[in-house]
Order: sequence, then C-alpha cells, then structure tokens
Amino acid sequence: MAAAGTVEPKGASVPASTVNLAKNIVGAGVLALASGVSSFSSSRAALPPALAIMLLLCSMSGYTFSTIARVGNAVGADSYRDTWAKVFGEKTAIIPAFTVTFKTLCGALAYSIIVGDSFASIGKLVGGPALLASSNFMIVLLSIFVFLPLCLMRNLSSLAIGSVIGTAGTVYTALFMSLRALDGSYAAGGKYHTQIAKNLQPSFAAAAGPVMNLNVFVLVSMLATAFLAHYNAPKFFKELAGPEDGSSKLPRFNQVVVGAFGLAALLCGSIMAAGFTTFGAASQGFILNNYATADSLALLARIGISASIIFSFPLNFVGLREGVLDLLKLKARAQEDFVHRASTVLLLAAVSTISLFLKDLGLVVAFGGAILGSGLVYIFPALMFLKHKRDANEPQTLATRAETGLNIGVALSGVMLAAVGGTMTLKKAGII
Repeated sequence: MAAAGTVEPKGASVPASTVNLAKNIVGAGVLALASGVSSFSSSRAALPPALAIMLLLCSMSGYTFSTIARVGNAVGADSYRDTWAKVFGEKTAIIPAFTVTFKTLCGALAYSIIVGDSFASIGKLVGGPALLASSNFMIVLLSIFVFLPLCLMRNLSSLAIGSVIGTAGTVYTALFMSLRALDGSYAAGGKYHTQIAKNLQPSFAAAAGPVMNLNVFVLVSMLATAFLAHYNAPKFFKELAGPEDGSSKLPRFNQVVVGAFGLAALLCGSIMAAGFTTFGAASQGFILNNYATADSLALLARIGISASIIFSFPLNFVGLREGVLDLLKLKARAQEDFVHRASTVLLLAAVSTISLFLKDLGLVVAFGGAILGSGLVYIFPALMFLKHKRDANEPQTLATRAETGLNIGVALSGVMLAAVGGTMTLKKAGII
C-alpha cells in the first residue's frame, strides 16, 4: 500500500524494462559486425579503435533514444510516427513511416538469409539430401511451411517465448565464439582449421601504419543498425512505472536506457571482437558461416539463432505488413481476411525471392544502417528535438544551448554517415 499523498506506481519496473529493451536492441545485425571490422583492416590492431567507435555510437544511440521519448512525452505521442507528426505535422509523417517500413524489410531479409544459411549448414552436417544443404531450398521450404503459417496468425502473443529463446541463443553464441577465439581451434594447426574452406580460414596482416581508412564507415553503418530500437522509445517510456511520489519518471527511464544500451554494447562488443580475432579478414557477413559444420558447439549456435529467428520473424513481419498497408492507405482494411492474407503472401514472397539472390548479410545490415539507421537513430530524433525546443519557446540556459548544439551536431553527423556510409558500403560490395 502506498503512503498517503503518493501515487501507486503502475507499469514495468526498471529491471524488467532494462532487460526487455536490451532484447529489443540486439538483433541479427550483431552477427555481421566482425565483417564490418574486416572491411577496413585485416590487422588485429583494428579491434581497439573498432570497439571505441562502437562505444561512441552506442552512447549516441542511447542519447537519441531518450530524446525521442522525452519529446514524445512532451507532445503527448505514444509512437515514433505520432511524435514526428505532432512536431512537424501530419503531412510529413510519411517520412518516418516509410523509413521504419523499409527498415523492417531489411530486417526480414536479414532473417531470411540467416535462417537459410543456418539450416543448410545443419542439413549438410546431418548428411541429408543435397537439397537440404542448399540455402535457397531451405529459404523456400521454411517460407512456405513455417513463416507463412506463423505470419498469417492474428494473435502473436504465443510467440513471446521467442524473446527468451532469442536472448539465450545470442548469449550462447557470444560465449561460444569467445571460447573459440581463445582455444585456437581455427588457427593454423588447430582442430578445425583444415575443416573449413580456404577463404574462411583466419587471415591477418601485420599492422603497418594507420589501420583506419574510409571503409571504416561500413562498420559505422552496421553499428547504426546494431543499436536501433528507437521506433519503440515512446512505448517503453509509456509502459515504465513512474516514481511512487508522482514525480517525473524521466530519471528512471534514463536508468533503463543506460542499463539496456550498456548490456547491448557488452554483447555486441563480445561477438564482434570474438569473430574478428578468430578469423580476421576472412570474417563473413554472417559470422557463423566461418565455423566448421563439424563443430558441435557451432551447430548449437546455429540452432539457437535459427530458433530465435523463427519466433522473431513474424513479429518483424507484422511491422512490415502494417507499414506497407499504411503507406498504401489500406490500414483501415487490415482486419479483412482477403487483405490480411493477400498482403502476407505477397510480401513474404517478395522477401523470400530477394533473399534467394541477395546473400551478403553484411551488405544488408551496413546499407540498411547507413541509410535507414542514420535517419531513425541520429537525424530524425535530433530534428524533432530542435523543432520542439523552438516551438516551446522556453528560456535559454547554458544547458539548453549546449544540448541544442549537441543535437545540431548529431543531425549533421547522421547526414554525413548516411552519405559516406552508404557510398562506401556499395563500393566495398562492388556495386558502384
């Protein structure tokens, strides 16, 4: 019972919100980070600056996550799109709506690529027919018999267990990769060194001069996606329980943000460091492809990640389907059986078809991060903050001037990262 004069808190606790947000932040993109380091250097000396960049961008992402929630709370919005609409007007709300929708498409592609590669590796290990060792065949098979029935479900609450499985699978993968980085199993003379293709075997160059170059923006672009959960910021703020005395819950929310982004940084940093220190320049866009099919611990990692994706894919797909229907002005008809089924089949077919030809997870994560992540994480939050502060016409203090300058810098940095990161990602992939 709360004391007299206090308000009984309702909502999620700080620890629960911290764990849930950390789960939301860490997605499939974390498995591409080692290839992001290898994109600009094959020297082990590249890892410390890569980790420093990761911590800097994690901090920036955490700050802008809090910014969206603050602005959304101030204008009475409970979603990313609504926050933008109430700050800039309904006419321009298509900008964040389109960006979020396209981001969910990139997420669906990443999931499809990963699950195809993982199940093909499992099929090869168990000695099944040649078709079961084909990633394209597995994508088609799983899309028809697993993803389609799940995505057609109206109520996805039963898939909540996927959050727990996903977290457990990612933590296990980080531990397994760290073990392999330490035990030398894949180094020359190691147990699994000759059991993987030559192009997957560890490759390192001695540090000779500066290890940094413009290709570092490929990693920077990936990191924008690695710490992206910003479209849910208003939701997390709304669901968090406030203090019992009825005061502002912003300090409690910032505790959640610091804790969750800290946990995400620990997990992302571990996987990135373990993958790169094991394979160096040979690090693949989907790092688990580097590990031998005969490595039983790698098999468990593939199974864990695949199980996570099977449960997570429909949750991501819902966002994609709703976003597309909204853009097509069909959201009001989303509950109609024909619209629900037709949109599900057509979108899933499109995602599966693209993933049959686009196999580079690192490219998907990096380009999506450069163009979409930069907008959602850096540019849009900073612009919303600056416009809201100008409209509020609040007294200017040294602190508010400093924060205004900070957000101008964040917005400009986001534009630069989108332009340079997108260009370098396409150039690295040989597209331009």
